[in-house]
Amino acid sequence: MDYRERCYQAFVSKHWRYIHVLSKEEYDFHSRLYARTFLRHLPADKNAAILDAACGAGHFMYFLKKEGYHNVRGVDISAEQLRLARQLGVEEAEEADLFAFLPAHPGCYDLIVANDIIEHLRKDEVLQLLDGIFTALKPGGRVLISTENAASLFGASRVFIDFTHEVGFTPISVNQVLRVCGFNPLGIYGIGPVHNFSSLVRKILWRLVEKMLRLFLAVECGLGRGLQKREIILEPRMFAVAEKPPAGEADQEV
Repeated sequence: MDYRERCYQAFVSKHWRYIHVLSKEEYDFHSRLYARTFLRHLPADKNAAILDAACGAGHFMYFLKKEGYHNVRGVDISAEQLRLARQLGVEEAEEADLFAFLPAHPGCYDLIVANDIIEHLRKDEVLQLLDGIFTALKPGGRVLISTENAASLFGASRVFIDFTHEVGFTPISVNQVLRVCGFNPLGIYGIGPVHNFSSLVRKILWRLVEKMLRLFLAVECGLGRGLQKREIILEPRMFAVAEKPPAGEADQEV
């Protein structure tokens, strides 16, 4: 048995339940965080076709449904996590292999969400996944990808927080693989801690630390094209938004 298959078969019982409460209150809490982080990047049309690739226990789908999106679907290979999703009313989640599912649904989706999946894949699989997402998107459709940020101060501890993580990403390397797979990157963003008073204080302190870290980078590395402000993200987590070029349009670099 492949080590990942062995881990994913017991992902909830041997891993998640030690770091998550897995209750309705937790799902509602995550929905509030998602709203502050991702809402402005979602389609305006509530009937947009959205796929949550590697949906896990359905946290993001739960959020999408709370926000009024009706045409939502999710796939994952972990039966344990899918059972949790259904217990919280996320019935649209199904067990499937993304590498088979995506090519079988060409041009079906306006948005594909890939939260916390690319770090679990080998490099060749990352490209295979992004190629599949590209195929499954409609022309002009978008992908939203979140992952750990290996460029953060304690990046290694974030990348290797999970035994099944295979590879780490920086803002520059995320944009690189998106371009390689034909996408137009639209933006990459740090995910900061703002959900209560305590985290607000943390955010204020973080901004002070961040300014010092940016100064250090400017002194050590300079501010060449590869270190533009948009690609210097120091938060421990980040997400990228990219577009499949509309029909008839050539790829364009950002």
